[in-house]
Amino acid sequence: MFFEISVIERRHEEVETMTITQPHPAGRSGVAPPPSRVRARTPLTPDSLASRGKLEAGSADAAAITRMMEAEREESRRHARHLLALAPFWIDHDDPDLSDDREERSVAIAIALRTTTALASFRIRDAHIAVAEMPRTFERLASGEMPTPWHQRMLRAVGDLTPFQRSQADEFIAAWDLASIPADRFQDELRQLISWFETEDPRHCPEHSRDVAVESSGRDDGIACLRVTGPIPEILALARRIDAAAKAVQAEQRHAHEDGAPIPFDLDGDVARDGGAMTLAALRYAIIHRTLLDTAGVEVPAPRHRINVVVPVLTMMGLDDTPATYDGMTPLPAAMARKLAESEPVWHRVFTHGLTGEFLPLPAQRYRPTPEMVEHLRLTTPRCAVPGCTKGTTDDAENDHIEEFDHAHPERGGPTSIDNLHRLHWGHHDLKTAKRVDPVREPDGSTTWTVGSPPLVTTNVSPRTDLATPRVAAAMVESWEHYEWLCAMDEMERNGEIDRIFAEWGPVETAVEDAPVDEGDVRRASWDIDPPF
Repeated sequence: MFFEISVIERRHEEVETMTITQPHPAGRSGVAPPPSRVRARTPLTPDSLASRGKLEAGSADAAAITRMMEAEREESRRHARHLLALAPFWIDHDDPDLSDDREERSVAIAIALRTTTALASFRIRDAHIAVAEMPRTFERLASGEMPTPWHQRMLRAVGDLTPFQRSQADEFIAAWDLASIPADRFQDELRQLISWFETEDPRHCPEHSRDVAVESSGRDDGIACLRVTGPIPEILALARRIDAAAKAVQAEQRHAHEDGAPIPFDLDGDVARDGGAMTLAALRYAIIHRTLLDTAGVEVPAPRHRINVVVPVLTMMGLDDTPATYDGMTPLPAAMARKLAESEPVWHRVFTHGLTGEFLPLPAQRYRPTPEMVEHLRLTTPRCAVPGCTKGTTDDAENDHIEEFDHAHPERGGPTSIDNLHRLHWGHHDLKTAKRVDPVREPDGSTTWTVGSPPLVTTNVSPRTDLATPRVAAAMVESWEHYEWLCAMDEMERNGEIDRIFAEWGPVETAVEDAPVDEGDVRRASWDIDPPF
């Protein structure tokens, strides 16, 4: 039996690492990770921290650092209590018969934590892993020795490991001196440990990571990102092909300008108008966005996906710059919305209340909503109506009667009307059918949701309105009132009423005495607060 012992001292980090490697059968591959003992040379205490920072004992700075250390450790203990409360909501994901139970609990936790159902599901999973599968590191967190960000980083790192591998990682990490080692050392050791699992028991190959996904820019600026993921050689080859094509088109555009020939790939006429070739960035985008995709002879059906762009009427007319909404939720700059509307041959007019922004109802007399009602519901429920759900309802959703439609006796209730309809993602529609969620439409238009059977949580959701309408209406009312006030002042001045008031009340001080203003402005400004009429 052989042992390799390496001792590394790093004085600037005050960390000592000892690695012992030996044959040790465990795991699928028959070999366990090499035990790694990571400890600080001196414990991290308020006194040692003050000494390292050359702070005077008993000073205000030393006291502040002590309070921050204790606050950080109390945050770890608080986070451990949070995970302990979440862990019982875990439902085994390997059992397809429990899918309704999982979704029901995700909805309940999303309402309680004011988050989305997707994030609630992740939090429940993390809590289960922390409490049930990695109890040793959870104890270190609950004692305040393991900072909350470290624990969260660890849970992300072990997410793709098997339960047995997580148990191994739990044993190794809990043995580290988590109360005293620095953050960079923890990160390095964690990465090394996880990389061992990935090396000894690879769970994913690069070919399985191929994906294309749409991502938001993180700002409501009308920009999104198309992320292409795959093996490095393939991605680099794709990037080089696009770059080579862009450079070739750019060179041809320059030659065409010099020779007076037709300009290639001038899709919008910008090159001929501006007198210069397109930039490489613009060409790369145009080549991806405006050329036909090669599908090896497979006929691609016409796209059925649709997106709603709701543009306030004053924005459309160019009289206001209130943002439009893309697919019901994402704000779009006014100029971009007008450009999109300009390219569409058909516009749909939607009526809302002039002051409140409430969507005005449409009538219906049958079980299935009319096309007009479905259009209306796409605007009032652009996301699944279940609280916390972020799935869009433009396409992949179903119309649902809040009060069930009585097929045998329609007159008894459950009418097909806007007041009794909303859009649900199909999974949550099934959950409602299974009586796991129960919505009730209130007289004020809000919806009370009861989640769980027996009930876990109840919440009330206000009706969705057109957010732009109240803003525009208020601005128009304010403008009209100001116009009427100016008209009244002009009328008083023509009738000599202003001169009579000045003669009776005497001169009035203005807010800015030295500013050069004319007499009419002084007279009008004097009554802004409390006019004597």
